[in-house]
Formats: sequence, structure tokens, C-alpha cells
Amino acid sequence: MTERGRKEKADLNIVLVLIGLFLVPAFVRRMVLPSFYQVNLFGFLGCLSVLYGMLARGRMKREDFLPYLLMAVMTVLLMCSEMHAGRTAKGFVRVFSGLMMPLPLLFYRLAHPKRTIGLVVKIFIGVSVFITMMGLIDFLIGKKLITAYYLLAHDDNYYEMAADSNRLYSYVGHPLYNAEIFLITFGLNYAYNEMFLKKHKNDKWIILVTLTGVAMTASKSAIAIYLGLLAVLYCRDIRYFLFCGGVLTAGYVNHLFDSVIERFKGSLSTGRNEVWERISGSGIRFFQFFWGQGSDKKYKYSYLEEWARAAFEYPYRLFALEFGILFSAIMMFTIFFWPGYKILKDGSNRLLRFILFAAVSLHVNMYNGIGTYIDPMYLFCLFGCMILNMGRIGGGNDYEA
Repeated sequence: MTERGRKEKADLNIVLVLIGLFLVPAFVRRMVLPSFYQVNLFGFLGCLSVLYGMLARGRMKREDFLPYLLMAVMTVLLMCSEMHAGRTAKGFVRVFSGLMMPLPLLFYRLAHPKRTIGLVVKIFIGVSVFITMMGLIDFLIGKKLITAYYLLAHDDNYYEMAADSNRLYSYVGHPLYNAEIFLITFGLNYAYNEMFLKKHKNDKWIILVTLTGVAMTASKSAIAIYLGLLAVLYCRDIRYFLFCGGVLTAGYVNHLFDSVIERFKGSLSTGRNEVWERISGSGIRFFQFFWGQGSDKKYKYSYLEEWARAAFEYPYRLFALEFGILFSAIMMFTIFFWPGYKILKDGSNRLLRFILFAAVSLHVNMYNGIGTYIDPMYLFCLFGCMILNMGRIGGGNDYEA
């Protein structure tokens, strides 16, 4: 990059997405705009800026044509499903803004990549430290902080879940969402140190924070993925290998992993697969090819059994139910397989970036976060954007946005 490029500020559209995710997340928005909180306005504006730059300013490259074509097809399928279900305009806006609008971010070429990536890594580290520290304090004082926060946000459901659980709920939401943030923080920090700083001086502190955070979420999938990443990334460095072993031992001795161990004694899918096995034999046709039953239809089958919605909490199954099999297949290809292919095909440190992208993608597919149509899709697309852009500048391939 030029000297002028180094003095430039981070990309504004990425800053807007960060604000929408971490400064005014859904619960803060609910305090201010209770009837409009599900739309991440800052994230929406950031992605709208990306879309405008690609389409109106003619920045689209040949390799971008396929994902944008698929986005257009999915938008049509989404509209058909919502109209078929008789959804209101407000309902469509919520789903479109939380599901489709973040997708251009995934394929965005940063205008000032090094500055922007550095900022994103620092923000994720700061947020992870904050969530972990507040979680530890809150556990010590009996969940008084987080329950008061959810009361201010007028969310009785989260208030009750946080009050009755030993898992880490935070100001951004559910334990599984927090676990995803910790995995992303760990991955981005490692990749940034490996590719740009060429050293891992602060890794032990990030390991300590993110491992503590993941353990507090008691997410079975996240802790398994995290331990796998630790083994793969640090197996050749005896210092970090011993440090990781020491942290794990200390956590076990101090009962940090008790919630996780207890949850591992039950079903690995937390009952989702078992529910699906029961209701799939009911003879009901849940899925159609070209369109679905409309957003939030997973609640429709509560008459089969109380927790029937859990059967549709895997994204591929949820999208197939609500928007059709074709939509689900295109979405899985667009946000997981195509970026994975691009990571392996182009740029530097391909294997490392692919491992990190695959790890976070695996966790995303283990729960229904991106199917809530609020903030999680913005979070995942921001992560994918960083991993793809790291390969471009990490390999010395400067480019024009």
C-alpha cells in the first residue's frame, strides 16, 4: 500500500457494521425502538454502502458475478415464499434486512484493508474481553447485571433464560452467539498475528480469554471446535501447547467446565435430532422445492409437540422449511462453499484461512443464529469478509476497491 493509504481511516461501511453489532446490538435497539429493533440499521446502512459501490459505481469484477446472481435469485425465492405465506411488508423487511442484506459484505473488497482488518481484530478482542469479564463478575453476584439489562430491554424471555441458566448470556445475546464471537476472535487474532505481525506475542492472553468465554457459554459444539483449533494451530509449539494444557487443567480443577461436561452427558444435538426423528414420521410434508412456508413457520408445528421448532434449528433445514429447498441449497453454496473455494484458490496462507473459516462455518451450522434474521448473519459475513481480504493483502496482492 502507498504511504497515503496507510494514513487512511478504516472503511466506513465496516465501521457501521461494527457499530450495529457491538455498540447498538438488538437489545440496546429494543430499549430505544421496541417496534423496529429487529432491523440492524447501522449494519443495513453499511451493507447498503457496499451494494451501492458494487452496482451503482461499477466496481463489480467478473468473479463477483456468480454470488450476486445467486443473491438476486434468492431474493426472488424469498419474496415468493413470503407472499405465498401472506406475510406483511414489515415482516418481509425484517427477514430481508437480517438475511439477504448482509450477503454483499461477505464478498466486499476492502478499500483500506490493513487498517480495517487491524481495527476489526482489536474490536473483537475488546468485545470478547468485556463479555468474559462481565460474565465472571455477574456469575459472582448472582446474574444481577445481565437480568437487569434484559429487563431494561423489555425481553422477559431472555430475562428468564439468563436467570435460570448457568451459561454465559451477555449484552449481545445468547450463549451460542457469544461462543461464535469467541471463536471468531480467536481465529482472526491468530491469522492476523501469523500473516501480518509474524509473531504470536499476545496469543496466550487471547487463548485465556476466549477459552474461558467458550467454557462459560457451555456450548458443546463450540468447545469441541475450539479445542480442535488449539490442537491444530499450536501442536508444533511446545510453549503454547503446555500453556493450553495448563489453562485446561486449571479450568477443570476450578469447575469452569462443569456445565459443558454435564451437557455432554446428554444428546450431542441437545435433542434436535431426536425431535426431528419423531416429527418426521408424522407424514407431514414440511418442505417444498421452489418456495417455502414463510418466515417463522417453525413455530407452526408446536401442536405436534412442545419443542417441535428445535427440529428446524439447523440452518439448512430451517431455510428449506421457510423458503424452499432451492433457496436453502443456494444459500449454503453462497455463504459457505463458494467462499471456501475462493479461500483455497487465491491468496496467501490458504490452508490456515480455510481451517479458520471452516471451523466458524461448522459452528454456525450447529444452531439457528443466522435464521433469526437479526444480527448473526452480519457477524458471520463480517468474519468471512476479513478472512477473504486477509488472503488478498497477506499475499501482497494490492488492489483497487
